[in-house]
Amino acid sequence: MATAIEINGIAPDKTLETCARQIIVAYFREMMSHKAGAIDGTDIKFVHDMRVASRRLRAAMDNFAACFQKEPFKQHYKQIRTITRTMGAVRDLDVLIARFQRELQTLSGAGQGDIQGLIEHLQQERAEARKPMLNLFSELDESDFKTQFLTFFETEA
Repeated sequence: MATAIEINGIAPDKTLETCARQIIVAYFREMMSHKAGAIDGTDIKFVHDMRVASRRLRAAMDNFAACFQKEPFKQHYKQIRTITRTMGAVRDLDVLIARFQRELQTLSGAGQGDIQGLIEHLQQERAEARKPMLNLFSELDESDFKTQFLTFFETEA
């Protein structure tokens, strides 16, 4: 399971906006640290960890929305929500495949064939669900979303 990150530098003598920026940037960096593994796709934990981090990021953004200009903030928020949803489609299939793979170990030969067929079908669906995720990552890279996001949240108003 994804472990929450520790965020240093949050203090009562700092403004809410300053603390909000630090928290949002920390969660964003954590989310992006899982991107390469999610793209690779061989270890399902990266998709899980990236999705969890994106949900934490969205929760932080929900809590601190009032600290930021509405329009630029709203656009960044929509992109993070899109990342969460896209990752969710892949993660749901990862969970199903893992569950049926565990179940496979408990069945006899006849039952194993049916479950193996289901697993193969789910793996094909997963491959299809990964396409929008990979396309989204490409679009985000092409639009330089990471730099734009960090510039917005790292720059004090």
